[in-house]
Amino acid sequence: MDKTLFNIHDLVLLITSFECLLLAVFLSSHKDKSRALLLLAGFLVARSFIALHELVLWGATFREWVLSISPNIFFTFNFAAWLDGPLLYLFIVRYFSSSFVLQPRHFYHLVPTFIFWVYMWLAFWQLPSGVKADLVLSYDIAYSGHYVAMDFLNKLQRLSYIFLAIYYVRVHTSVSFSDKQREWILFILYAFAVLSLWESLLTGIKVYGLAYSTNPNWLEFIGLTGYYAAFALVNLALYVMVNAAINAGGIRKTKAQDPIDMAIVAKVEHAMQHDKVFLNPAISFERLAEKLDIPVKDLSSTINRHFNINFYEYINGYRIQEAEQQLVHPENGDKTITDIFYAAGFNSKSVYNTLFKKTYHMTPSAYRKKHK
Repeated sequence: MDKTLFNIHDLVLLITSFECLLLAVFLSSHKDKSRALLLLAGFLVARSFIALHELVLWGATFREWVLSISPNIFFTFNFAAWLDGPLLYLFIVRYFSSSFVLQPRHFYHLVPTFIFWVYMWLAFWQLPSGVKADLVLSYDIAYSGHYVAMDFLNKLQRLSYIFLAIYYVRVHTSVSFSDKQREWILFILYAFAVLSLWESLLTGIKVYGLAYSTNPNWLEFIGLTGYYAAFALVNLALYVMVNAAINAGGIRKTKAQDPIDMAIVAKVEHAMQHDKVFLNPAISFERLAEKLDIPVKDLSSTINRHFNINFYEYINGYRIQEAEQQLVHPENGDKTITDIFYAAGFNSKSVYNTLFKKTYHMTPSAYRKKHK
């Protein structure tokens, strides 16, 4: 009975790894791939390697097979545990900000991974082959004080990136995507935070066990529960994130379409030009559709097809025009740049500055001086 349960645990890890890798290959090879999807693919590869590391380190059948090949394979996949947090955070930033571009400074996120490689070289890989085999078979390396401490730091690092991603979505993207999309993304991020806290509890007990006795049954229960929770969460995350990417235009669907309804176009343009609904910083797909009595799907399709841009590019275009007019209006000489971007419907200064520079090829303050 124990052997059967054990094999089921291994199977869950193997399926989790396979699913993540399969989706990563699909996202990175799609003809309409975007930088955001490539970052998501990198995150999925990292999650795949993390599952493989657990399988190799703790699965009796797999660890003996890997040990017969080379003990150097052990802990090789574990470097991915230091990458999934940064990749998830960068994916979120790039997904919600079309102006985000990877720069050399972003490679600083790789520093912890490099430090981990140096640590593993000193603590394990540079040792004689026989010593490494003994450390693996006895689990001495996995329960050593230095490895447990390093593992705990990794869990803290992952939590930090998850909370940064949550903060970014909540604070910086309130006008960038629909409420439904943001709610799903936040749900996934919160779920990953809970899973990471659960895994941190396991590592925390190991840290406690360095000085005091602990119940090994608790370690087994928390570890196995984490495997199944990760399996369920990965499947949910794959569905939600890929579906969100499709809806946002990252992966375009091709199908026969009905003619564009010009009555909807007229309604939308009237709402923008006469009612100036874009001045409301909380306007969204759902709220505009409700105001105009138009199905959300029809509103999105009409804007995308008629104007060849998505809803938020469309509405921010009006906001930029409004901000430009207010900047050069003589009566607004005593208003600050911040006052003007709020009045134009923006609630993110970084989004406003980026879009303004992209449209007018200079900063708002420089534009104002030029036309003063």
